[in-house]
Amino acid sequence: MELPSLSAVTVEVLVDNFYDVFEPSRPGVVERVVPGRLKKPLVAAHGLAYWITLEGNGRRTTLLMDAANSPLPLLNNLEALEHDLAEVDALVLSHGHPDHYGGLLEVLARRDKPLPIFLHRDSYLPKLLLTPKGRVGPWELERAELVRRGAQLHENTGPTLVLGQALLTGTVEATTPYETPLPGPKRLVAGQEENDPFSDEQALVAHVQGQGLVIVGGCCHPGIVNMVKYAQKLTGVTEVAALIGGLHLTAGGPDLIRQTIAGLKELKPKLLVAGHCTGFRALTQLALAFPDAFMVSCVGTTVRLAA
Repeated sequence: MELPSLSAVTVEVLVDNFYDVFEPSRPGVVERVVPGRLKKPLVAAHGLAYWITLEGNGRRTTLLMDAANSPLPLLNNLEALEHDLAEVDALVLSHGHPDHYGGLLEVLARRDKPLPIFLHRDSYLPKLLLTPKGRVGPWELERAELVRRGAQLHENTGPTLVLGQALLTGTVEATTPYETPLPGPKRLVAGQEENDPFSDEQALVAHVQGQGLVIVGGCCHPGIVNMVKYAQKLTGVTEVAALIGGLHLTAGGPDLIRQTIAGLKELKPKLLVAGHCTGFRALTQLALAFPDAFMVSCVGTTVRLAA
């Protein structure tokens, strides 16, 4: 699929699990927020939301990717960072877990016009989780409620363009033997419980001219290496300018961390910004393995890639 080359992509972390004012910046590429200059404090939470700006071909598009685990951190941080929901051209949902759509209904309630929402059709399937402390869930994103609140739904299963400037991968093609679904996550299909293959999780992919692909994921349950390779296959672009998102590695154990690091080294990302569900052990290993490329994703961080 032909993906337009953009002059710049900016990804600002609205909500993530971490907030660390001492994490270093990379001037001109990764900038950390200065707390004393904000109108109010930022809030970290177990959720994810990005404010994404796409620039190219005479257009500027603003996307909200995911909507955190609840309205509280999302709305607080939007105000602190001085962003207005009226500026959002569309919302992209990475997958159907509540730490990614928890603030979605409140976003719709605060809009005075319909909001285009791009999501995979399987995002509506009820989800649950088996943990050592028992079952959690099920959670369900209700399609009828989204429509009632003014969502303009763009539902996909395969690759699709978002407002002509970025690509949603659709269901990610599995090509790596070590990236397989964990046994804990489940979903309900026609009332029957089954292991969740995460057919609904997709990455947002943009192409910055002269830099390569910028790939933004939510939890990367299908595997970050799978997601990158599929994005390369879909676009025909092999160079990876940046990988941004939660990688869900620590829960998979040391073998998955080791094999994923090896796979990422083959892909040679210039920048790797990881947080959310990656897990502390995996983050420390990534930091050691990619001393020049790795940075922790913190609330208020801005990543900008330009031609």
